[in-house]
Amino acid sequence: MKKSEKRTKVYLLDRTKIADPVSFSSWKDFLPKERWEKTVRPVREEDRKTELAAWLLLYHALKEWGIPEESIHADGAYCYGEHGKPERKKKEVCFNLSHSGKYVMCVVSDVEVGCDIEKIQKVRWKLAKRFFSEGEYDILEKLKEENPGAEEELFTRFWVLRESYVKKTGEGLGTSLEGLDFSGISGYKGKKNGKALKERFFEWEYDGYRIAVCEEKDGEPELVVCSRTIDNCFL
Repeated sequence: MKKSEKRTKVYLLDRTKIADPVSFSSWKDFLPKERWEKTVRPVREEDRKTELAAWLLLYHALKEWGIPEESIHADGAYCYGEHGKPERKKKEVCFNLSHSGKYVMCVVSDVEVGCDIEKIQKVRWKLAKRFFSEGEYDILEKLKEENPGAEEELFTRFWVLRESYVKKTGEGLGTSLEGLDFSGISGYKGKKNGKALKERFFEWEYDGYRIAVCEEKDGEPELVVCSRTIDNCFL
C-alpha cells in the first residue's frame, strides 16, 4: 500500500448552488474547450448544470492541490482512457468525478482513485441478482425480512463500492463487476473471486446519500463539503 505525503481529499457540492441560467454562458471562457463542449452537450438544463458544477468543483479541488490555474484551464490538458475515465495528460494528480441527485463530488489524490455517490434508493432486485454476490444478495433478503427498509441503504452501499472500484481501475462495467463481494468487508477491503483486493475503500453517509472512494493508499481521505454558492466558492 502506497505511503503518501498528501492526504486524498473528497469534495462534495450541492449543484443547485449554481449561477442563474441567464449567466450560464458566462462560464464559457472559464472552461477548457473540450470541457465546455461536454458541458453544453446535454439537452436538459439540469444536466448542463450538473456538468458545469462538476467542472467547477474539479477546478477548485485542483487549485487547492496546487495545480497552477493556467494549467487547469488550458485546452488539451485533459484526456480520456479507453472506457472514458478522465485524467490529466501530465498525470501530476489523479482525480475522479461522480454525481447523483443534487450533489456532485470530486476526489483528488496522488494515486489512481475512483469515487461514486448515489442517493439511497429502493433495492433493484434484478440488478442485485445479476451483479451482487450470493452472500450480498442473501444479506439483503434477510435484512428486508428483519428490518424492512434497511435493505435500501445496504443495497446502495454495495453499489457505490462497486462503482468506485470500476472507476478507479478504469475498466468497463461488465467485466469489472464480476466476482466482486463486499458482504464481509473488513479493514476497508473487499474481495474479488474470493481474494482480498489490494484497493482500500472509504465510505460516508451524507444527507441521504452513500459515498465511496477506492484507492491503493493508507489513510482515510478528508471529506470537504462546499457550503457556499458556486459563484462565491470558485471566483
